[in-house]
Amino acid sequence: MNEQKDYLSSCAGGDNPFRVPEGYLESLEDRLLSRIAAEEQPATPAKHPAWRIIKPALTLAAMFALIFGMGYGVLSLTHTLGRGVGSAAEEYASAEEELIRPVSLIDYYQADETEDTSELDEETLVNYLAAELSFADLADIYAQTYKEK
Repeated sequence: MNEQKDYLSSCAGGDNPFRVPEGYLESLEDRLLSRIAAEEQPATPAKHPAWRIIKPALTLAAMFALIFGMGYGVLSLTHTLGRGVGSAAEEYASAEEELIRPVSLIDYYQADETEDTSELDEETLVNYLAAELSFADLADIYAQTYKEK
């Protein structure tokens, strides 16, 4: 055990490495009292109390302006700023006419006026119906045809 104390003493240099700085304890009381006095002093009122009221309103107005500006920028970049609702409806109607297939056989042949309808024979009609309609639809057409007669 003495060997350990001797080793520790030799490493530390024999003196206590933990010391209080010179004059620390003499000025401690004065420093504590000055801190307490500073905390007890009343807070000074704000120089501009109106600014505290106006600041949130200005922040809100700036946020609305930012959001509006971003929306305007997106609309102008996508070139949809000048278009109205009517033009979008017209575009949809024209796309609907071009892209949606005719629903019935009559609409199909009326839409394709360039084709000669005199070549429409029974075999072409049967092939078309077989390709476009399901078996249940064909059965319904057959039942309605013979039900009327």
